[in-house]
Amino acid sequence: MADTRYLQKKDNTWRVVVEIPKPLRAAAKGKPRFIKSLGTDSLAEANRLKHIHVAEFKRRIKMLERGLADPRAAAIEAAIAFREAFASADNEYLAHGDQESVAADELLQAVHQDAEAILNSQGADAEQLFRSIALGKATLIRDHYPKWLTVCSGTLQTKAQHGAAIERYLTWAGQYTSIQTTDRRKASEYIQHLRDAGLSPKTIQRHLSTLSTLWRWLISSGLTDPASRDNPWREHGVSRKSKRGRRGSPRKGLSDEQLIKLLNGRYRTPRYASVIADLTRLALLHGARLDELCSLKKTDICKRDDGYWFSISEGKTDAAVRQVPVHDLALPILERRLKGDDEYLFPGLVPGGPDKKRSWNVSKAYGRFRRQEDVGVAARFDDFHALRKTFVEMMEGLEVPESTVKLIIGHDRAGEITYGVYSTGQRLNLRKVIEKVAYGAEVMRAIVAQGGGKPNQTHT
Repeated sequence: MADTRYLQKKDNTWRVVVEIPKPLRAAAKGKPRFIKSLGTDSLAEANRLKHIHVAEFKRRIKMLERGLADPRAAAIEAAIAFREAFASADNEYLAHGDQESVAADELLQAVHQDAEAILNSQGADAEQLFRSIALGKATLIRDHYPKWLTVCSGTLQTKAQHGAAIERYLTWAGQYTSIQTTDRRKASEYIQHLRDAGLSPKTIQRHLSTLSTLWRWLISSGLTDPASRDNPWREHGVSRKSKRGRRGSPRKGLSDEQLIKLLNGRYRTPRYASVIADLTRLALLHGARLDELCSLKKTDICKRDDGYWFSISEGKTDAAVRQVPVHDLALPILERRLKGDDEYLFPGLVPGGPDKKRSWNVSKAYGRFRRQEDVGVAARFDDFHALRKTFVEMMEGLEVPESTVKLIIGHDRAGEITYGVYSTGQRLNLRKVIEKVAYGAEVMRAIVAQGGGKPNQTHT
């Protein structure tokens, strides 16, 4: 079928027609479209001639969009239009002998003319960038990273972080930065820029990890220079520190005084008051993650001969999939929440965030709760995850083996040859371990107070 894109026939003569978007027609003095007669009645000849004019009209439209405020951007868009024209000409005239080279020569002449104009008005850098893009010698990062985001692994939230990291680099380097011009020197300059902006080494390393992973994909996709497969974002040593004086994680377990404030506090909004109270107790008694608890369905609770068990079917890692015995003090919470026809143990939670997690809004509500004046557990790392850290520290204080604690909280044991490889913990009495949970006496009484449980002698 003959290609008539951008072509109209009038009075037996073909002409190029490119529509101007309606919002831009006022800037174009009311003109609805760009038109150029090609002076031929041959469709094949019209297709050969149209590409130069289409590229020029698209350039004018881009300039209208930007109000002439960004001449370099307009020049880049023109270069992209020329690149597309070259590709279209090659495809259409590959089987037409000399016509292909004639079309390419005409386009090339137009590129040289525009490049000379850009050199005079914007300088050598702009001219070189224009030529490299127009002639297909430059591959723009912005054209390819969106595809990588669709195929890379990770949650939607992680992918959003990847996208933000790449956009930050392009904001610094320029939206029309090419893969070919991003070398180790430029990467080093960008790292210094991040340092000057006050980012921590850990945050800088996260940005570099995103860019390095993107580059591995670009290399494997054949989009980088075949002569160089170097990844400019690797081995900058940003996160390397001397072991002497190395600081540990800033996140610490909570003190008994802080736990009592959290357990005795009451969230001011009724919608989340009982949810936060119950989740806080379940986390302290089982060391579970917030999203694991919020995602529990009633079908995930099973009753065995020795009592109730949680069945956590998915989580942050493969090791998160596990079964955990329910502590005696959590039974009143469980039995109360198992009533009714709702699917979830915590019904009515509105999913939020990029990954639509049921814990998204609860996490924000918990943040507001702990910062209430009557609670006052407001430090940066005193968040819900600190309850999990507190559980682990408590278990360590009870001298429970680390490999056993990992089974309960869902940490990977693969690094442990004996228990991690040769055992899956099937013979462990996790019920006996979970019932060892013991914070200070006042904390245990606070857990019971709103949870409704009856502490046994070891808890008082």
